[in-house]
Amino acid sequence: MSIDDLAPTEPPETPSRREGIFGQGPAVIWFEAWPVLVILGLIWIVFAAQLASAPLGLEERMLSYGAFHPGNFRDGLWWTPLTSMFLHAGWLHVVMNSAALVALGPGLAQRLGRDALGGLLFAGLYIGCGLAGVALAGLLMPDAWLLGASGAICGLWGASARLVGPGREELHPIFSKAVGRSALSFLVMNLIVVVAAGAYGLASQQGLILVSWQAHLGGFVLGLLLVGLLPVRFHWLKGLRGA
Repeated sequence: MSIDDLAPTEPPETPSRREGIFGQGPAVIWFEAWPVLVILGLIWIVFAAQLASAPLGLEERMLSYGAFHPGNFRDGLWWTPLTSMFLHAGWLHVVMNSAALVALGPGLAQRLGRDALGGLLFAGLYIGCGLAGVALAGLLMPDAWLLGASGAICGLWGASARLVGPGREELHPIFSKAVGRSALSFLVMNLIVVVAAGAYGLASQQGLILVSWQAHLGGFVLGLLLVGLLPVRFHWLKGLRGA
């Protein structure tokens, strides 16, 4: 036995309490998930513009030219499927969508990479799912106005349902038990939101508040499908970075 054998050993390392849900600390949000912060910032900039426009009597015009309505879209307001994703109906609406974006976005942003290409792919996934939600809602609700980021965010939910775990390249199959559980939680949550919004509107004498579950469903389904591109992105990363 040597003197080294008698030396006190270092205590085993324990995970930090500040460690994030993706196996890393707060740097995940600020560095690897920067596309989430960019989109979040745009949402709040637009919402601040909505608040500022109200005293000037311009909010109604802002909504009429920015929110999506199938009739207006056919009349030439072609940009509204995109701009409607950044408009919100009030504080509760924007806060709930912001919280959901922060909860669901970082895991996907990590998968796609923190470089410019990763940011573009995340934005493409987000916007594509949002447009799918708008399209389905427009088909099934031809007389309804639509605004909010929830269709795009539900797309992130659908994509996240297929992620296996941090650092893992493979995805859950669409018809796996894991995806089925996420789909069930998605349906239950939507039912709760639809009922709660309707009850709140009636109780506050605002009238029945309609939540576009159609937009949520369109985004969720496209997210399940588009996330299949992520393994391709992993192969690109390995080739570019010598992993």
